[in-house]
Amino acid sequence: MPLDALSRLCLIRVKVERAKKLLGDLERELTRYRSSTFTVIGTGVSPHTRKPIPTAPGTFHTLPQVPFDAIAASGDIIQNLRSSLDHLAYQLVLVGTNDVGSSHPRRIQFPIAESFAAYEIRKARQIEGMRDDAKHAIDAAKPYKGGNGALWSIHQLNNIDKHRSLFTVGQDHLFVADWLPGGYPYWCKVGESDFAGVFDDKAEKELQSEIDKAVSNVEITQDDALLPTLHRLLNFTDGFVKGFLPFLE
Repeated sequence: MPLDALSRLCLIRVKVERAKKLLGDLERELTRYRSSTFTVIGTGVSPHTRKPIPTAPGTFHTLPQVPFDAIAASGDIIQNLRSSLDHLAYQLVLVGTNDVGSSHPRRIQFPIAESFAAYEIRKARQIEGMRDDAKHAIDAAKPYKGGNGALWSIHQLNNIDKHRSLFTVGQDHLFVADWLPGGYPYWCKVGESDFAGVFDDKAEKELQSEIDKAVSNVEITQDDALLPTLHRLLNFTDGFVKGFLPFLE
């Protein structure tokens, strides 16, 4: 028996709701560490490379502490959001093919590209089987860099977490975990961070009095802090997939 539109939307939103649960847990954990710092003796940080440098004995450098698992959880949240978009694409194909599906199901995904030109080249095979109205709706969303910032951020951050490294958060940190005695110091180089800190601007400013290097003094490529960005992308995705309900009928 074919599914109705609301049932299909439920199958898509499972991933969004999972992301909500993970984000709630992450926010509670990070809030406990908001004012947690650790003082390192005998090291400093180069203002140019942001790498540790030798200093005179007795020199202190204070690092904010962040749980290692929280950074990994951020990647899980982004992956769930990206998966919900791919599940949306799959359900749109099932609707367009009367639940038969594409002859090349592995190709089906929600198309997001690094440019409009790349999008135009790749989209046909990724949305094969969808109705024309669904394809037009995806085109209207401009799912490429420079067209839709939220969709591009989800796509790019998901690729970073899956294929390159853990997210970076725009500061020198001591990552802590039960399985990691002494913690793992992370020294942020100029221009390499994915997020401008962990909390929003107000919280980051309050934290500046407790650490000797403020987020605002670090040149970064991503303007948003971690938690606000995750909230923004989650809310966007939730509303975005709901907007496709008419195309799931």
